[in-house]
Amino acid sequence: MRRKKTFIISVTGFLALLVVFIYLTPFVGKLVANTRFEGYARSVGIRIIKKSPPLPSVTSGQTQIPVIQSSYCWGNLGCVDYAGGNTMLKGVTPTAITSEGDITVSFAYKPAPNGLNIQQFVDDKTIQIPLINGSFNAPKEQGTYYYGISAFWTTDDGEFSKGDTSAVFVIEVR
Repeated sequence: MRRKKTFIISVTGFLALLVVFIYLTPFVGKLVANTRFEGYARSVGIRIIKKSPPLPSVTSGQTQIPVIQSSYCWGNLGCVDYAGGNTMLKGVTPTAITSEGDITVSFAYKPAPNGLNIQQFVDDKTIQIPLINGSFNAPKEQGTYYYGISAFWTTDDGEFSKGDTSAVFVIEVR
């Protein structure tokens, strides 16, 4: 009788732990993301949930230009600094576009950012690129060009930051 009772308690405890594990797995995935336990958690089947700040959509005509997340300060994600300029774009294949084509930058995230800046990286300098209605023209000359996008959100009075994000991309004008 005592063995039967111990067996029932053990099975019930195991099932309870299993249910708790199944329901907490998404929570654990968030907990271990970007930590040294991430690899182990993946290996035992825990789905890692990574959140990130909004990334811009960059297009030229029908061509989608891939962007790479750069530095940001965003809510519970905190602040992260990446290498600047074209350092992050080493080894990235440039997206081919036509000369003087419009390059459009937009965010699907609502609300829209309060400020949006585009920089072109030339050697060790940054050149501010003016945006007109969310677009700018690609260069005339053929070559590879490196760009950075910075966006920020503020409170209605503009006094406090609600977050900022940046991204980089590379194009090849043909």
